[in-house]
Amino acid sequence: MDDKRLIVKHLAASRRVLVASPDYFKRYGRPTSLQELERHHGVIYTNRGASDWRFRVGRKFVTVSPTVALRVNNGLLMRDAAVAGLGVALLATFLLEDPLKSQTLKVIDVGAEPEGASVFVAYPEDLRASEKIRTLTTWLRQAFGDPPYWEL
Repeated sequence: MDDKRLIVKHLAASRRVLVASPDYFKRYGRPTSLQELERHHGVIYTNRGASDWRFRVGRKFVTVSPTVALRVNNGLLMRDAAVAGLGVALLATFLLEDPLKSQTLKVIDVGAEPEGASVFVAYPEDLRASEKIRTLTTWLRQAFGDPPYWEL
């Protein structure tokens, strides 16, 4: 976040994984490489600087630009669009417990690790001394755990 009026604190790390619905796989197939992934339909998160997907390959990052099926600014909407079969989504694991258990979404392995994400708390600088903010931040860190509960 570039707003200097905000204080931003890291709460937890989160892996991201590629997911799609079984219905999507029936219609378009299941990508097994980064090259195949580029030809698939993506449900894209618009609030990241670039809407491309980045994957670690060795010591470098490789960028993949899928065909855009839908652009949204909310991870829950991305998840629901993927469940509906609109495309492949790159989502934080904390959003996926239920759809993975119910198998309405399945993880896609393209042989490369997606770039991770982080969970932050941000608040106005004038609340720096707020005991409520400090208490909330401490509680969230403890509730999430290290590693966070959604990564276990």
